[in-house]
Amino acid sequence: MPKTNLQELEIEGMTCTACARRVEKNLNKLAGVTAYVDFATEKAHLQLGPEVSQQQLTEAVESAGYKIGSGRSELESLRPRLWVGAIFASLTMAFGMVPFFAFPGSQYLVWVLATVVIGYVAYPFHSAAIKNLRHLDSTMDTLVSLGSLVAYGYSVYLTLDGHPHNYFEVSAVVPAVVLLGRYIEVRARRSATDAVRAMLAAIPETAVIERDGQKVEVATGEVRAGDKVFVNAGERIPVDGKLLSANALVDLSTLTGESLPVEVAAAGSLSAGATSLSGQITLEATGSASVSRLSRIADLVREATAQKTQLGSLADRISSIFVPSVIVIAIATFAIWSWLGASTDFAVSAAVAVLVIACPCALGIAVPMSLVVATGLGTKKSLVIRNPDSLRLAAKVKRVIFDKTGTLTDGQLRVVNSRGLGGVGAATMLAYAAAVEQGSNHPVAKAISKLSSQFTATDVTEQAGVGLTGLVEGKLVSVERPGRYENQSELDEALKNAGPNTLVVVAWEGWAHGLIELSDEVREGAQESVAALQNMGIEVELLSGDQPARVEVIAKQLGITRFKGGVTPEQKLELIHSATQVTAMVGDGINDVAALARADIGIAMGSGAHAAQAASAITILDDNPRHVAYALSLAKRTHRNILQNLGWAFGYNIILIPVAAMGLLNPMLAGAAMAFSSVSVVVNSQRLKWQDRRVHKGVAK
Repeated sequence: MPKTNLQELEIEGMTCTACARRVEKNLNKLAGVTAYVDFATEKAHLQLGPEVSQQQLTEAVESAGYKIGSGRSELESLRPRLWVGAIFASLTMAFGMVPFFAFPGSQYLVWVLATVVIGYVAYPFHSAAIKNLRHLDSTMDTLVSLGSLVAYGYSVYLTLDGHPHNYFEVSAVVPAVVLLGRYIEVRARRSATDAVRAMLAAIPETAVIERDGQKVEVATGEVRAGDKVFVNAGERIPVDGKLLSANALVDLSTLTGESLPVEVAAAGSLSAGATSLSGQITLEATGSASVSRLSRIADLVREATAQKTQLGSLADRISSIFVPSVIVIAIATFAIWSWLGASTDFAVSAAVAVLVIACPCALGIAVPMSLVVATGLGTKKSLVIRNPDSLRLAAKVKRVIFDKTGTLTDGQLRVVNSRGLGGVGAATMLAYAAAVEQGSNHPVAKAISKLSSQFTATDVTEQAGVGLTGLVEGKLVSVERPGRYENQSELDEALKNAGPNTLVVVAWEGWAHGLIELSDEVREGAQESVAALQNMGIEVELLSGDQPARVEVIAKQLGITRFKGGVTPEQKLELIHSATQVTAMVGDGINDVAALARADIGIAMGSGAHAAQAASAITILDDNPRHVAYALSLAKRTHRNILQNLGWAFGYNIILIPVAAMGLLNPMLAGAAMAFSSVSVVVNSQRLKWQDRRVHKGVAK
């Protein structure tokens, strides 16, 4: 399979979702290119084959009528047009509509003022309309351009024909008002993505490391695993690492959203992007910046924003049909009023009002605005919604199934008891087990591998949900869940006397030669998360491959009444498959992958296996159990917000198009109402932020 690489391009000149659709179509025509263009972030997300050149991408974008971003902000481009539009449109209204300002020949001054607006302020609309025409397409820009030009052209005719009345004020005010709405929309879009941008920019460009016994400053990308890194107070940590200093006080708000500083002891883990609050600290890099936790967040955010939602695609399809239909309605409005004997002035005014009021810009931003705001809010909580379409199902979740280890418990298992069986001493058995468990990321393996061992295991294999096997001293040693062995009665007696802990059998040659007991602690926030979900009317269940006795202890401690231990990955999958309610699965390990993928909504912990995250719709990067309830609450609020936005967008059009066609709506008022529809969608999307301020401990009140 040919190798592909990922790339992002900033696209300049897009004014609506149809523009994004057009650029996307052109890019996808290139061999070896898979593209999605996101209007909300003004970026093209690309998967490129090795044969694709930058020149081909540039030509594809430019042939659609746009260009790859030069770094100039869209706000900078809009601001001068906005000022000119505000001044000249106001003067046009004053001299064209207020008798006090009228004077003989003032209609010619109004003509000049309106010409400035039509030629300069409305230029983006005309330019976009021409691009649309070239591609036999139409968008809201087509309606604004056509409406203002019809009003302007008819006014020129009236003026030259000696009529005292004209529609120059309409031709000037409509594009100025729509431009104001667009300016507010762009500002809101930029504001909504600020949190994501700030997070992705948190890694410093340079780092101070030790090379040949000297401190040197290098680009962060040059830091490698094992390098000694120095960070001064107030500076951000450039790479993930292990603390070499005695202790450190760090601000993790970039990663977790929590403002309280965290004390880290020697040998503790530090994350790139965190800020050192103590004196100079020293750490040993555990990897480069490109594989840091913050980089993983960046990758997940890019993945989340690079997906097109079914709701967004629906809005695109509706717009492509809606705009031509409106043009037909406007023509029919003019024709019918003329046929009924109305004056040409009245017929033109009604037709222009239809064109202006129908502009579907609110429809175009209804979905992306909500998703962009929700993405920013989730990122602040180290929460990434990887698949935006999952919001629809997440809003309907009635049952949440938790795995135990690494999810509701901290996963930091410790060996609390052990005994040798089958004539083998505990020390030898533990040394064999530690050798086999080396290299595995499973919490059980990590705990056992910390034990000292003079042996080395080879040909180690891992079976999800069962354990590991490896060759040690010529013996095929298994470290696994209890099964059936030659000395079963001896093992049964040991199991009977064991505590309510995680139990692991060490076996070889068909005999159980040891029983290891491990225990971990309930995660901080796990109890609050379970209570919050139950308060939301969601049923909570605990399924774990751990010993039933240990699972029961944890379930009762957390207030979970439905629980089951000793569950295999296949059994988890079957239980989820048979669920009659919309179900979310929360897990972190390889043994959870099938269940996470099969559940209606999979939620993975950030410290868990990459496969678990890949199989999930939502990833909680800081492992905070409270954020499970927060994620579902945010999904419910976002989905509801999207539906409200679509209601606003369609409501204006459905109600006001007939009003405009009946001649009951002045074109200027139509322009103001249309712009207000976009502003209302933007404001409603921002309500997600305001609602979030009422969130306590990650759960909406």
